[in-house]
Amino acid sequence: TGVQTCALPISLIDVALFPIPGMVAFPGTTVPLHVFEPRYRQMVTDAVEHDRMIAVCHTKKEIRSAKDGQTMQDALNNNQATYQPFEVFSAGTCEIIDTTADGRVYIHISMSKRLQLVREVQTIPYRIVACSELEDESELVSDDELMAYQKLITDSVVELIGKHDPAKLSEFNSDQWLALTPTEFSFKIFQLVRFDADTMQSILEATSNLERLQMVNSLIHPGTT
Repeated sequence: TGVQTCALPISLIDVALFPIPGMVAFPGTTVPLHVFEPRYRQMVTDAVEHDRMIAVCHTKKEIRSAKDGQTMQDALNNNQATYQPFEVFSAGTCEIIDTTADGRVYIHISMSKRLQLVREVQTIPYRIVACSELEDESELVSDDELMAYQKLITDSVVELIGKHDPAKLSEFNSDQWLALTPTEFSFKIFQLVRFDADTMQSILEATSNLERLQMVNSLIHPGTT
C-alpha cells in the first residue's frame, strides 16, 4: 500500500482592509494616509491597539455611493462610499502620526507583505479579511538578466529626473538602487515612477521578478520586452 500524505494547512493572516480607488501599494514602501471616516478611524485605533496590519487596496467597483454635497463635518460623522476590493494587496503596520482636534487621523503604513484575500472575517464596522501571503514562483533566469533590466530601468529614471527636475539628480543614488535585490527593486521602483492603477495592480499580482521588471521596462520603453 502507498504511503498517504496530507498537505500542511496554509497559515492565514487577519488584516484590516482599507479599500481606496486608484491606490496600489507595494511591499517595502510607506503609504501616508489622511483618515476621516468614522469606520476607518476606528479601524486605525483597533489596529494599533491589537497590533493588526492594515491592507490598502485598489477597488474593482463602487457598491454604495457617498452622499453628494457633504461638508467635512458630514464626512467626519458618516461613512462614505463602499467598494469591492481587488483580492491582491499589500499590508503592513500602522503608525499614527497626528490626530487633529476634530478627530481626523494622519497615519503611515509600512507595507511589508503582499497578500491574497481568502475569506472575510468581519464586515461591520470595517472589513477584516483572512489572507494568504502571495509568494513568487521559482524563476529559471540568471541574476545577470535580472540585473540588466534593473540597470535599464534605473538609467531611464536618471534620464527622466534629469529632464524634469535636474536639481534632484544629485540626490538620486543609482548604486543604491542597483544594490537592491530584484524583488526589492521590482516593488520599490514605484516610489519613483507611477502608472495607471489597473496597470500597477497587474504588476502587483505578477508572481516573478522577471515578469514585473519586463512589465515596467516595456512601459518605460514601449515596444520592448
